[in-house]
Amino acid sequence: MAGVHRGLADQRLRQGNGVVEDLDHGPPKGSISLLITGDEEGPGLYGTRRLLPAVIADGERFDHCLVGEPTSEDALGDIVKNGRRGSLNGVIRAVGKQGHVAYPAKSANPVPVLLDALAKLRGMKLDNGSPGFQPSNLEVTTVDVGNTAHNVIPASATAKFNIRFNPNHKGDDLMARISQLIGSAHGSVTLSVDMRVTGEAFYTGEGRLTDLIVAAVKAETGRTPLLTTSGGTSDARYIKDVCPVAELGVRNEMAHKVDEHIPVDEIETLCRIYYRLLAGYFSAA
Repeated sequence: MAGVHRGLADQRLRQGNGVVEDLDHGPPKGSISLLITGDEEGPGLYGTRRLLPAVIADGERFDHCLVGEPTSEDALGDIVKNGRRGSLNGVIRAVGKQGHVAYPAKSANPVPVLLDALAKLRGMKLDNGSPGFQPSNLEVTTVDVGNTAHNVIPASATAKFNIRFNPNHKGDDLMARISQLIGSAHGSVTLSVDMRVTGEAFYTGEGRLTDLIVAAVKAETGRTPLLTTSGGTSDARYIKDVCPVAELGVRNEMAHKVDEHIPVDEIETLCRIYYRLLAGYFSAA
């Protein structure tokens, strides 16, 4: 199958834009590894995160990596991700004492305490941005009480939030700062915060890898891609600890939709881009 795919890519490259090019320079001066995992959209605990340390322990070495994340927006190849923001998920839980609203002294309402904690979070100054990154942002994503009665003070209330942070921050430092800001005891109401960092921020500066990607996209599509760090996270958050990494893939317009699909012509064009990138990479090695 590898030979079939290579033959198709080579044929397309020779016909691309009506220009015949010989990009076949023989066996590459190195090796190419392909990694496909199935848990990237979840916690990401058993795919790339487990494989990388295992193969490195076996003596493998990685110089650069390209992740096929669907980065393109309006047209194939218009966006290349050369970094990502970190992501912190948090759940705040306020626990008080249930009771009748007519007798508040006999109860402890957790809702105002939770709202005050959220106000502190939203008022927390993060930063003004970082080279290649927009300012970090915090979003409250849900507030849950589950109280269906008007005349009952609930026993507890919870809220979820997410912070997308740039390299000005480390996940552990942010969690410590939030814990100190919110505290735990507020009169008869107690607060607890459960937090988890799903990825640290990273940035791949412009250099050999990004130059080759940009050149390959421009040669095949005529457009110069924009290097950005916006959007969500990918397995690049683990790979960046091993080698420089960037991301380029098809358009993300249909991502996560019921009828998710990719036009065949985009796959063929991306195939040519990848092939050109590999040819350029190994010819310059």
